[in-house]
Amino acid sequence: MTDRMLSGVPDIRDPQLAGALVELTTRLVDGTDATTVLRSVTDTGAALLRAAATGVMVLDPRGGIEVVAASDRPARFVEVLQTQTAQGPCVDCIVTGTVISAPDLESERARWPDFVPTALEVGYRAITAIPMRLDGRAVGGLNLLYTERTELADWQVRIAQVIADLTVLGLVQEPGQRRADRLTERTLTALNDRVLFDQAIGLVAGTLDITPAAARLALAEYADRNQLRPLDVAHAITDGTLDPAALVGR
Repeated sequence: MTDRMLSGVPDIRDPQLAGALVELTTRLVDGTDATTVLRSVTDTGAALLRAAATGVMVLDPRGGIEVVAASDRPARFVEVLQTQTAQGPCVDCIVTGTVISAPDLESERARWPDFVPTALEVGYRAITAIPMRLDGRAVGGLNLLYTERTELADWQVRIAQVIADLTVLGLVQEPGQRRADRLTERTLTALNDRVLFDQAIGLVAGTLDITPAAARLALAEYADRNQLRPLDVAHAITDGTLDPAALVGR
């Protein structure tokens, strides 16, 4: 038997996909509690990606990995099994911060010897784990469990990553007035950053006698070459620690 690509998943232009993501993001914006956020995530993952079950695992600040949501009891059992054996797709996903795909669990017995036999007994034949990321590191994982050998297409993995990222956004939101105050602070910061960035572009354009568009491109390319944030380069230009001529090697 050969692995199958996941069939029956809505096309990226399908209203079902848009509707499910709109419903999920609406709940996040409305300040829904963490339990409801996780329930929405597991439901959305199962519906959009035709998973037989879904689960969410997160890093415990006190150490280890914990199961915080599962779509049903068998899924919760398999998720807990991963935490107890320290084996499985989601464990590796959180440790590496990358997508871990096991389209055929039967072939992964050597990789996860304490996990795979029991997962197969429960009835799962394939698992894809998607990292939940915050500040550049994995803080958890979204598990998609299938009862048949299943391989997701790249665009389906990207949808799953969107769902995982939205989960993190929902969980880190501050409730009530604190959230509104935080939004105000970030808005003011963004406006101040924009003013500074425009000043830097003006300095580069004037110094190098080039158009603002060319100055913006030069700044972006310099930041990319030196693995810097464009805003940090703009700061350096405006405070005089970086000569605009350095952007083009003059």
